[in-house]
Amino acid sequence: MLLPAVLRRVLLVPLTAVILALQSLFPAVAATPTTWYLDCSASHDGTGRHASPWNSLATANAHLFRPGDRLLLKRGATCKGTLKPRGSGTDGAPITLAGYGAGRGRPVVSGDAATTEKAAVHLHNVEQWEIRDLEITFPDSATTRRERNGLLVEIADLPDGVGTHYVVDDVSVHHVDGDATKWSNGIQFRVSGTTRPTNFDDVLVQNSRITAVDREGLTNRTTWMCRPIYGSGDGCGSTVNWRANTGIVFRGNNISDTGGDGIVVRASSHALVEHNTVHDIAMRPMGSNVGIWTINSDDTLIQHNEVHHVRKLPGNGDGQAFDSDYGNNRAVFQYNHSHDNEGGFMLFCGGCGTGSSSHGTVVRYNLSRSDKGRVFDVTKDDNARVHNNTVYLPAGSRTAVVHQRAATTNMVLSGNIFYNLGSGGYSGPKYTPSDFLWNGNTFYGNHPADQPIDAAGNTADPKIENPGGTRPGDYRLTPGSPALRAGGPVAAGATEDYFGSPAPGVCRPDAGFHQLSDFDDGDCPAPDLAIDSGFESGTLAAWSPYGSVGVVTTGTHSGLHAVRVGPAQAAVEQVVQLKTRTRYRLSGYGKVSSAGTQVSLGAKGYDSAGSSTRHVFTGTSYTRGSTTFTTGATSDTARIYCYARSGTGNGYCDDITLKEN
Repeated sequence: MLLPAVLRRVLLVPLTAVILALQSLFPAVAATPTTWYLDCSASHDGTGRHASPWNSLATANAHLFRPGDRLLLKRGATCKGTLKPRGSGTDGAPITLAGYGAGRGRPVVSGDAATTEKAAVHLHNVEQWEIRDLEITFPDSATTRRERNGLLVEIADLPDGVGTHYVVDDVSVHHVDGDATKWSNGIQFRVSGTTRPTNFDDVLVQNSRITAVDREGLTNRTTWMCRPIYGSGDGCGSTVNWRANTGIVFRGNNISDTGGDGIVVRASSHALVEHNTVHDIAMRPMGSNVGIWTINSDDTLIQHNEVHHVRKLPGNGDGQAFDSDYGNNRAVFQYNHSHDNEGGFMLFCGGCGTGSSSHGTVVRYNLSRSDKGRVFDVTKDDNARVHNNTVYLPAGSRTAVVHQRAATTNMVLSGNIFYNLGSGGYSGPKYTPSDFLWNGNTFYGNHPADQPIDAAGNTADPKIENPGGTRPGDYRLTPGSPALRAGGPVAAGATEDYFGSPAPGVCRPDAGFHQLSDFDDGDCPAPDLAIDSGFESGTLAAWSPYGSVGVVTTGTHSGLHAVRVGPAQAAVEQVVQLKTRTRYRLSGYGKVSSAGTQVSLGAKGYDSAGSSTRHVFTGTSYTRGSTTFTTGATSDTARIYCYARSGTGNGYCDDITLKEN
């Protein structure tokens, strides 16, 4: 009989591929889901049924599991070696790996150090799997360490390019004795391969415990990682092959005693990391490590986590609780509690790669308590927003509030409380004050000589409930606090504070991570989003100067100060944080010193086309001018300016405002 062409072709490939091809040809002939049993303490190898379980990982690995099947391991029994099952589930019919039997003990899979396997449980090029209730370990006493993982989920060059639906729930991973590379993990989701772009979709790791592992705790990684914002390092060069992993959720896990990092999100879009407790991290000297961080990802949300006691041993240049590393767009860190971390609270590392950058990191409504080293460690982040955080530094602390290592940055800090009883200030080998804009912050306690100028800030005691306490509630504001309604306006801010109380979107917020005062956004005028827009600080700390410029005390429109720009060409500029797809009006007063001179008040870079708009002043007396613009679909910043365009005289600007229109 002449076989159909498709069957003649599949006969030339391995048996597994034949089976998979037949499954796709005849989807209606689906086997009834079956529960299979594995008891590695059983005396003989059975049929896999409850009364006659398999007794070896080899038997389980040889079986091809089908959609809806369950593989159950005997509680209290230990299987030594690597569980590497075959077969995939389908949408609505995943394959389940879990425990069975009486008692509270978990079934154990313990990797065998005598083998070349790299994981105790290794799902390879399979999908639609749910793993629950297992205990996984991979001890190795060898002097020379090698790659070891507790659970490794790996896909490579999948035909449709997507591995979908993986659940890891209530799993315990411990004593994984890997090497010092980031290929060794408690749990890792890994995309390998170089032929077909591939990514994970729908990954949930929750309610699990990872402890005593080297090097990493819970991570993902991929070979499809190269794009311009990531830079040319890690072998990328000019390659562009970035493919985002989607639907990544790491929730409610407890991670401790790692040699390296706690949780890492790589090359993902809209990943969610929440309600995790990460502590005693980087316990062994294995390079630079952080509690929770994201790299080369878009719109990562890291919230409601507690990170404490991250070590900073020799060779660890980091040691912070959190990190927005390089290649990120719009990472958000909110509602987190950081304390007692040797490297500090937050690392901005956009410039840490070769030719790399990061854009739009937001750090808001967090508590940093008794962190060491430096609260904010900065190595470049374009248009970062740091607002409504509460920072407590005890007496005797030498922790720097801001430490700038290298590279230029652009960061707005508004509405934060710095309760600084220590001696640390604002410094670093590349510290550049003009890289940081301060608006409506509270600076209480010691005031180092390099404390920045904040025209809308204050130095009064914020009157928090119990300074030095160990609970987040100890840092709530109390009635009558000078921090009430003292924060700076924020475009596209959070809708609630650390404790879940509503936060204003229009009205001026309280400073710090707690919103105590009542508000009605409908009764508040739209806030002015320009910082020090009347130049009343007497400095240009909130503005970037170009050419001959200066703050003047004569010839102002109102108040005590205005800005002079000129002779042409000269300007002051400020990057402002905005909402996407929103119309704004930029207004202000301008004049020139002599006829024939022109000065412009304008905005640019508010959409992907780099558009600009301006109002031109040519009169020698102050007049009011304005212009409007609308931000683009992905543009959340604009650059506003006062610019002496032409002529031999000077231009002057004062009382600039930027509001939603």
